[in-house]
Amino acid sequence: MARPTLPRTLPEALLAALAGDPARPFVTWLGAGGARSELSVRTYENNVAKAANLLQDETGAADGARVVVALPPHWQTAVWLGACAASGACAWLGGDESDPSVEAAVVGPGYAGPPRAPLVLATSLHPLGMPSTEPWPPGVLDAAVEVRAHGDRFTAYAPPAPHTPWLVDGDWAWTHAEALDAMRDYATGLGLPTGARILLRVMAGTTDYRTAGALLALPLALDGSVVLLTDPALDVDAAARAEHCDAALEL
Repeated sequence: MARPTLPRTLPEALLAALAGDPARPFVTWLGAGGARSELSVRTYENNVAKAANLLQDETGAADGARVVVALPPHWQTAVWLGACAASGACAWLGGDESDPSVEAAVVGPGYAGPPRAPLVLATSLHPLGMPSTEPWPPGVLDAAVEVRAHGDRFTAYAPPAPHTPWLVDGDWAWTHAEALDAMRDYATGLGLPTGARILLRVMAGTTDYRTAGALLALPLALDGSVVLLTDPALDVDAAARAEHCDAALEL
């Protein structure tokens, strides 16, 4: 009997997850003050579709065009990384907004502007994805408001291929296939089973390629889920037990 072909792009892997159990958890975020947000596979895909439609409709982002992602580790960061993947854009972690290859930038609280990318979207990082209660600098759009006008089903004008760039972080770069292969190898080295639920403890204030890979490519490669812990007050082992995790990783 022929072995099933593994997905070679992140959108293909997400579709495979949807074909399984779309109601199961995909990404859970544990933040300060007891904040907790959990997205099922279906809810995550819906959020990604809206964000990808926004990027595609407003900027035409595709074919490796860069989108600066300047966000801390958060469930909304996972959504924008997924939106870049779905549209075929390349997420440039902490990149230069003014670079001519940049089509859009997604930024978080504390962004002072002025905007230098053609489109700058800001997120308050509210646990429930709500708009900011404070005004953003002139020319900066609230991502939570803008995505509402876009559909929750997405079709890419130019679907990404395995060799399409997905992520850039300084000198580090991953295509779709490279990210999935790296996370499959990583999971094998750790002895993680298919369907594993993994706690990721990340205390850094910015998202690097390791966190991005573990936040999106790892659960897709494993057909599993992640729990992102960013609250330094929470005990890792206690959180892993409470969230029924199979493993806990510190990045």
